[in-house]
Amino acid sequence: MRRHIPSLQALKAFEATARLLSFQQAAKELNVTHSAISHQIKKMEQELGKSLFERLGRSIALTSVGAQYASEIRQALYDIENSTYRIFGDPDKGDLSVQVYMGIASRWLVPRLGYFRDQFPDIHIELYSSYYDWEFEINAADIGIIYSEKTEPGLIYQQLFKGVLIPVCSPSLIEENGPITVDKLLEMPFLSIAESPLNLPSWLRSVGLTEGQVTVVSEHDNHQLALEAAIAGKGVAIVQSFFASGDIANNKLVVPVNLQVPEIGAWYLVQPSRSLSDSKINYFARWLHHQIVEDKTLLRIN
Repeated sequence: MRRHIPSLQALKAFEATARLLSFQQAAKELNVTHSAISHQIKKMEQELGKSLFERLGRSIALTSVGAQYASEIRQALYDIENSTYRIFGDPDKGDLSVQVYMGIASRWLVPRLGYFRDQFPDIHIELYSSYYDWEFEINAADIGIIYSEKTEPGLIYQQLFKGVLIPVCSPSLIEENGPITVDKLLEMPFLSIAESPLNLPSWLRSVGLTEGQVTVVSEHDNHQLALEAAIAGKGVAIVQSFFASGDIANNKLVVPVNLQVPEIGAWYLVQPSRSLSDSKINYFARWLHHQIVEDKTLLRIN
């Protein structure tokens, strides 16, 4: 039987639904009705001969083939969108305020923003950061990149990925101590992080130890300071993988042993429900998804 390629309209409906995991929210983003999205998805599934979503009462989830298709279709739509924007521009220009944790901003996002400016020169990104605030501040930013263990009503959450806790240290520590085993690593000095007090005990619990059974040489207020101490060779830091991705890519830090512990929560792109049809936010959201997929040093749970 000849298989038809879905229309661009259907593919956009599928990509938005896959990203937002909601027919209703996808409809708001694309400025169409809920029934139009549902019809497009149902027609796609009939044409392709596969279910793309599981219907779970009031929620939906991607099937395995749906998740694979979404990943590849997103890249194709991303390329089409970039070409269209580059040649024809977009009437929705201006400032876009992005809330992002300081460590992620400086060590991961800022080095990549030049790529966004090249692709979307009419959109000016304003970063809003804090050392301590992990919750999205709806009155301070248009969109936020946050880590959360729960969702709040009135906000739209697009899960970026679920990360892991990992040990990181300076390459010099490895050079000084030779091949590292878990037992040898546990003899090294550790750094604790006040803003994420459960990082170290959660990771140690995975090897059957408690915090009192290793040497903690210093405590740092935040990931930023702890990573700087680790880079300086002061000890081993147990961090959320997103924070260390940039330093690992630049060979400032290494992962001495492959012992990963899943994070309790996940990393999300968060925005108010009223802004779903804001093209600036949607350009940034799809660009951010692309950057995360392309980051091969970012350790995560697939």
